[in-house]
Amino acid sequence: MRKVNLYLHMSLDGVVTDLDRWMDYSEEMLLDAYDYYKTVDTIIMGGQTYASMAGYWQAAERTSESALERDVARRIHAMEKLVLTRSNPDLVWANSQRLIVKEPEAFVQEITALQQKGGLSISVESGVRTWQSFLQHDLYDELWLTVHPAIAGSGDRLFEGEGRVARLQLKSSKTYENGAIVVHYRKI
Repeated sequence: MRKVNLYLHMSLDGVVTDLDRWMDYSEEMLLDAYDYYKTVDTIIMGGQTYASMAGYWQAAERTSESALERDVARRIHAMEKLVLTRSNPDLVWANSQRLIVKEPEAFVQEITALQQKGGLSISVESGVRTWQSFLQHDLYDELWLTVHPAIAGSGDRLFEGEGRVARLQLKSSKTYENGAIVVHYRKI
């Protein structure tokens, strides 16, 4: 059965939106992301985030000054991308398809069926409601969380509202030169 990873960046006060206001990304982080993406062949993201991610990574593949960022972009470009949505967004990125689910039961069934398929891990990349759905329905195996040394002050927080209690086991952690810390947990 394929693993489902929740992969995200967060401020110290738990905000996971408006990353451009507070996130400081580094080449060191990009190298770790490149290694992470070697273990993944499917990305799931919410419909609202799809357009910005598609625009960013397609441009990075062609125009980034960083060879490493171009390599990460090529890897992501080649992966299957599933857009979890209730609407019908334009799909402008290669290997993209809609995963339209209107009811919680259908969501659980779709993700469970996806896990049963052969392949590498599945990475859930955005947005806050998408991550919260995976948490609420206990549809994840690992949490990859990069905590940045910034207080965002406002924005959507991942761990708000009703949720399940989850026990996690630390698999690894790393502190970057810019002060961000990545923690990798496995659900137990």
